[in-house]
Amino acid sequence: MRIGFISQLLWDRYGDFWVKLFGEFDAEIHFASAESSLALMQDERLATIPGWSFKLAAAQALSLLEVDLLLAPDLNWGEYGQKASGQDPWIANFPETLQRQFAALPPVLAVPAWLEPEIESLVTTSLMNISHDPAKVRRAWERHRGRLKPQRFVEPRWIKRASEKEMVGLLAQPWTTAKDFLNLPETSYLIRQSQLDPKVLRAEGMRFDPKLIPTDQEVMGAARLLARRGSVDRLIFLADKDAGADQNLYSRVQKLVHKPLELVYLQDLTSPEQVVISL
Repeated sequence: MRIGFISQLLWDRYGDFWVKLFGEFDAEIHFASAESSLALMQDERLATIPGWSFKLAAAQALSLLEVDLLLAPDLNWGEYGQKASGQDPWIANFPETLQRQFAALPPVLAVPAWLEPEIESLVTTSLMNISHDPAKVRRAWERHRGRLKPQRFVEPRWIKRASEKEMVGLLAQPWTTAKDFLNLPETSYLIRQSQLDPKVLRAEGMRFDPKLIPTDQEVMGAARLLARRGSVDRLIFLADKDAGADQNLYSRVQKLVHKPLELVYLQDLTSPEQVVISL
C-alpha cells in the first residue's frame, strides 16, 4: 500500500510515529517534494485557501494523488467552536475540509496532530484497515505503543544574560512557529511559543476562554504566560497576511496583554520557498 503524508502542519508533533508504525507493514511512504508543492501552490484551485501554511498543505495533498491512502492531521481533534479560528474550516477541521474541496483525492485518514494514549483505538483500527491480520497488528502495536506519548519540552531560560538587552516572546499560530524568520539583534534573547509545552499553553488558554479551539488556546495561553513573566520585555505576533484567523487572534492578544506588542507579517520576512516543510 502507498501511503502519503502531509508534512506541512505540526509534523514534528505526530508524524514520525505514524511513519514508523506503517513501516511495519511494508507500506510505501510518500511525501510531496518541495518543488511540486511550490508549483501547485499557484494552482487556481487553491486561490481561496487562507494563508501560506494551508495552501502548501493542500498543495502537498494534490501532489500525492497516486497514493492509496493520504494521512492528514486534524489540528483540533474532537474539539469544535465557533469563535475566532474555529470559524475557519481549514483550521477547525483540516482533513474534512480538504476532502470537501478536492474530490479527486485518495481516501483520507484523519489523525490528531499530537500523540496521546487515548487514540489507541484509532491506531489499531487504522492498522486493521491496512493489514487485516489481527495478530500482526497486535504485535506491531505492542512494539510501538510506548511511543504514543507527547513530546517532552525543556523549560526555556527565563533569565537574561549580562550581554542580552532584552527578552522577546514570539507568538504565532502553532504551525507558523516551526522556523525562526526574525532578524533580531544579537543582544535580544528570543523565546518562541514553539519552545513551550502545548498542553501547558492550552490549559492556560482554557482559563482565558474555554470556548476557543485548542490551537487558539495555545496562542492565548502563550500570550498570558509570557506577559506574566517580568523578564520578558516585549512580544511579537507573527501573522500571515492572507489569514483572517491570524488577524483575529492578534486583536485578542492585543486586548489581553499590557506589554509592548508588535505585529509582524510572515510575507515581509520570507518566501514560500523557506516556509515549505518537505521530507
